[in-house]
Amino acid sequence: MKNTIQDELELAKSKMIEEITFQGKPLAKLTRDNVAIVEAMIRNDSAYIHSTDVNAAPVYNRKGEVKYGGSSAYWMTLLKIILLDEGSCNSYTYEEIIKGAVESVDRENSTHLNADKCGRQEITDRICRFDRNEIIKCLKDPDYNDMALIREISRITSAKERARNNPSFASKFCHYACFYVFEGTEFQDNYSIYDGILKTVLPLYLEYFQIAQEYDLSDYKDYRQAVDGIREASGIEISRNGFDHLLWYYHKGRI
Repeated sequence: MKNTIQDELELAKSKMIEEITFQGKPLAKLTRDNVAIVEAMIRNDSAYIHSTDVNAAPVYNRKGEVKYGGSSAYWMTLLKIILLDEGSCNSYTYEEIIKGAVESVDRENSTHLNADKCGRQEITDRICRFDRNEIIKCLKDPDYNDMALIREISRITSAKERARNNPSFASKFCHYACFYVFEGTEFQDNYSIYDGILKTVLPLYLEYFQIAQEYDLSDYKDYRQAVDGIREASGIEISRNGFDHLLWYYHKGRI
């Protein structure tokens, strides 16, 4: 009798992330096939399905209390309308859209902005203080005014206790804003995601690709340049988004 289980397991091997070994440690090979495998896994993972649903609007209970705050895809799509299309969103003000975007990115990425009890509101207020045209400039050009948007979101909060810097959240907010606001354009992939897992493993990839330049990976500008250096050295055309997802998904259970 044919062993279907073994056939399925054998077939599964062809769907696994292709690896390389360096200094006795496994690394994800930078290929477009590997990126596609990870993107498919993420999009079929119940933990992330809502985050990419542009129709996942807030849900309220009978008392008008928020049961679900809406997806980052939903809020960033509204942000696109109000920034680029110069339209209005009848249900929400600009400030409410920014607040919804901040809260959804924080919630979906577990960046814990409110660990200091003021982060979400304070960062919402900081972003809203930017002129809308300046927001567009910052998103289109990460280096605009010395990375003004990243620096402003990242800087330490004013909490009297447990004040926090939030560089990871800053990068994720800018990344997802570009991803949805500039969908299908050259600006969609402007921001790398600054992540603790990637920060830990990037030195191995820099060494594997024999990149001698030294980077301060605690600084977002250097971090982004390191990512781009690896992408270029690989000789494979992979987006920042794909690179981030591949290394994060592959290494998150290995470090």
